[in-house]
Amino acid sequence: MRLSHASRTRQRTRKRAGGTIARKGKRVIYCRDAIPWLEKQKGLDAIVTSIPEMDEMGMTFTEYIPFFRSTARRCLEAVKETGYCIFLQTDRKYKGWVDKSYLITNEAEGLGMRLLWHKIALRVEVGKADLYRPGYSHMLCYSKKGKIGIPIADVVHRGEVTYPNAFGIDAVRHVVGYLKKQGVKTITDPFVGSGTVVAIANAMGMSAVGVDIDKAQCEKARKLVLERM
Repeated sequence: MRLSHASRTRQRTRKRAGGTIARKGKRVIYCRDAIPWLEKQKGLDAIVTSIPEMDEMGMTFTEYIPFFRSTARRCLEAVKETGYCIFLQTDRKYKGWVDKSYLITNEAEGLGMRLLWHKIALRVEVGKADLYRPGYSHMLCYSKKGKIGIPIADVVHRGEVTYPNAFGIDAVRHVVGYLKKQGVKTITDPFVGSGTVVAIANAMGMSAVGVDIDKAQCEKARKLVLERM
């Protein structure tokens, strides 16, 4: 996988004799607070995102858990009934184990949404441990009326990251590829960060929308191009 940056933000997929040349789909990045933005959204095709970590938000643990729950709910509420909301989250060790998959699933059940699948992305090699965080991350897909569709791998390696807190490129590629086969045309990441999700969506010929409050991250998300999907 090769990372590169380019200023162009549109790409389509077209075929020529001898193969397919990948071109980006439409990309829109909004530099604003994702929480009020999410509250206004209804009927999105699909969300793929990682809710920010406690240290990124500058919150105490007591403040963070209600924030995490309410943010998960806003994401879940923003997709249409046949749409998909996929969370890419890593648990935390804080006076025990903070199980983010439980917190999100609890919110989803309250909205009448199903957990269609739960996959694992490995952050470290099998047999090794991380002293501060689990060696794996969750990939969780929720929907009210969406179909499970084709099976995808239960365990994958996360792959290269575009910045320390970003989700791995290989794991995101699996998720976006699943949504494409489900017929999803546009993917939204309300916490877009450096733009891994939107860049991979574009590389697969899909349109993407990203939101982030950090101007520097928004600029990265506008420019990031990931090749050879």
